[in-house]
Amino acid sequence: MTVLGLTLDEAIRRLRGQGVEPAVVVSRAPRRAEGLGALRVVQVKEGGRELTACAFMDKVKETSE
Repeated sequence: MTVLGLTLDEAIRRLRGQGVEPAVVVSRAPRRAEGLGALRVVQVKEGGRELTACAFMDKVKETSE
């Protein structure tokens, strides 16, 4: 089962359903304020026992050209 790209909450839910309790590492861009964006899984180690998550903006603002 792959959890890459899923929201952190969804990835944890799926892994727990398989009997795996993951440790979570959150990585943020130095200038991004904490709490902005949705946390998504970007790296999975040890069969899901360690997840790395980064914040992504879910909606992209369209620009008119």
